[in-house]
Amino acid sequence: MDKKSLQDVNSGTRDLYQKAVQAGKKKNYDYGIKLLLGIVSKNPTLMPAREKIREFEACKSDKVGIVGKIIARFKSSSQLPKIKALSYKEPLKAMRMCEEVLAEFLYNSAILNLLADAAEKAGALYIGIEALEVIHSYAPNSESNLRKLAALYKKNDDAMAALKVFQEIAGRHHDDIEVQAELRSAVALASMQKGDWEKEGSSQEKVKDKDEAVMQQLESGTIHDAGQADIVIAKYVAELQKNDSVDIRRKLAEAYFVKKDYENAQEQYEAIQQKLGRLDPTIDKKIEKVYLLQVDSSIEELKQNPDQYEEPEQQIAELEQHKLQYCLDKATSRVEIYPHDGLLRYDLAVIYFDSDFVEESIEQFQQARNNPQRRLASMVYLGRCFQQNGQTDMAVEQFIEALKEMKTMTDEKKNTLYCLGKAYEQSGKTEDAVKCYKDIYQKDVNYKDVSKLIMLR
Repeated sequence: MDKKSLQDVNSGTRDLYQKAVQAGKKKNYDYGIKLLLGIVSKNPTLMPAREKIREFEACKSDKVGIVGKIIARFKSSSQLPKIKALSYKEPLKAMRMCEEVLAEFLYNSAILNLLADAAEKAGALYIGIEALEVIHSYAPNSESNLRKLAALYKKNDDAMAALKVFQEIAGRHHDDIEVQAELRSAVALASMQKGDWEKEGSSQEKVKDKDEAVMQQLESGTIHDAGQADIVIAKYVAELQKNDSVDIRRKLAEAYFVKKDYENAQEQYEAIQQKLGRLDPTIDKKIEKVYLLQVDSSIEELKQNPDQYEEPEQQIAELEQHKLQYCLDKATSRVEIYPHDGLLRYDLAVIYFDSDFVEESIEQFQQARNNPQRRLASMVYLGRCFQQNGQTDMAVEQFIEALKEMKTMTDEKKNTLYCLGKAYEQSGKTEDAVKCYKDIYQKDVNYKDVSKLIMLR
């Protein structure tokens, strides 16, 4: 797909472009983006329109607060599987969908990556490069993005641009033999642009990774600091270019997690989910976990630097509510796909309970109770649900039934006895309540307020 200039389109398109430019001068970016989106959708290779829409999107996105950024990324997540599927068979349609999402918020790595993939399929490498350059502008430390960008530069016969990227990567890994070898190859390619470099690197000898011990630690899940994670990331990002496998992406995600680079970890887990072609509850929970950690990071930023944000308390409250809704949506979707999984129903029930949706949680706990792993916990929660509904006789029955299966004084049993004591108090059975508190006291005098409750009786 060849690039187009304004001279290559009709007068009507040129007029719309000029209207968009004028809107931008008045800082009416939403209207300008709307006009440019229509142009780019019909003429994806019209470069002046592409450059201007990115400019306006950046101006708009730079003003979005923490809450807005998180919610924008969350809203776009539902589009990812559909765009991914289209990028193979209908890349131009996938590109249009990507542009629609980016018009709302530009700094979306997942969507920009899909745009790059679709553009490559459509034979518009320069559009893919543009998308990855946007990611580099706000996430300069993403090595996976740098490597993908270098690969597109090479494919686009721009060896000098690829060399600059490899110089940036190599600058972070001075002692990594493989990375330095990649840099030397990039230098050679840049110096002989016209040569046949498809076989480049085939004669290079493989060297033993001096960080093999760290790689073994990853295999056993024991890497524990960012320095080790960097070694692992460099290794697997390179391997991913040769073998895009679920196993490599999983290890890469784990390394990003150790480094606390949760956005890249989420990107890898989402890629795994797409490769599997179905919802895997374990991977889905990992996606949920790293996403929530990103939200928590934003909340912490608001708490630590309230003077730098408008209405930080309101933003914190909105993010907390967003977290709850996100967890509820995730848990609900997992149960819809796997309705007979008692563990998933238990997870959903707990969220309902914590959100004060008592009736909904009762239904889920009753089904989760059939799972041996969550049987006792579900019974205790059911008792607490009945207790909240004022159905204390039913609550007592649940607690007593659960206690029959608890042979030792674990934390779970202490909690159940405590709940039973409270239920007895609600029923006016003070002596029975005190007996429950004393049973706990004999094993743990510091458990909650049992000492005080006994003294008051």
